[in-house]
Amino acid sequence: MPVEDLIRYFNTADASGDSTLYVAGDRVEAWHGGLHLGSLFQPIADLRSERVLGHRASLTVRRTDGTGLPPEAPFDACESGPAIVHLDRLCRTLHALNFLAQRQRTGGYLQVAIHPRHLLAVSNQHGLVYEAILKRCGLGPADIVLDIDADATELGSHGIHALASYRQRGYRLALHEPERALALPATLALAPDILRIAVADPSTCATIRRAGVQVEITGIDDSEALRNALASEADLGSGRLFGEPSSTCRPTHTGARNPYNSPS
Repeated sequence: MPVEDLIRYFNTADASGDSTLYVAGDRVEAWHGGLHLGSLFQPIADLRSERVLGHRASLTVRRTDGTGLPPEAPFDACESGPAIVHLDRLCRTLHALNFLAQRQRTGGYLQVAIHPRHLLAVSNQHGLVYEAILKRCGLGPADIVLDIDADATELGSHGIHALASYRQRGYRLALHEPERALALPATLALAPDILRIAVADPSTCATIRRAGVQVEITGIDDSEALRNALASEADLGSGRLFGEPSSTCRPTHTGARNPYNSPS
């Protein structure tokens, strides 16, 4: 389905009337709460081959006068659970549409954030609505890595149930290394697919990999950081060395087909 038709479908389906998706040049933006929302994509590379395997999406926010705001600004304005769920899904739909618009040259996986308040606001069937949205875009849970900034010790039973629901639907999960080292075993017990860490510590990386979890090192901005990440035997990396966040994804393959991603 062409992007324009998808936009019309999503705008019609938005019963709240609080948000509008629209075409902006060769990309899609959203209007929500008096703010313009857009997408940026940062490459995630296999450290040994330096091949781009996926992209992590982030949100751009600006007022009507063009003044930029931090990505958290529209979420901070949400006063209820339903409001945070609506905005969170809107942002992930926006990222999926902008990713879809580039799939002739960009494949791999799309890593998108789930807001921690979203986990608590949805009672059950986590990931069901987003799966239906993805299918409209020609994507599926296998194409998505859900990036969750939540310490395992703070998730509680409801959050742990939410992660299990996402996993059962075929989404992959990326968690962040907890600030307290003692919380690392609890985080690994959640069986994430990827654990994102900022420091390429060989001992920590070895512990994570023994648990069958891939290690992604963030903030690889120069060759020295890359050498440290390789020495730690991490799997994945992101940072300025592989590309700044941009509205345009890095190519992951040649030709019209993505040779290594899911059939969707």
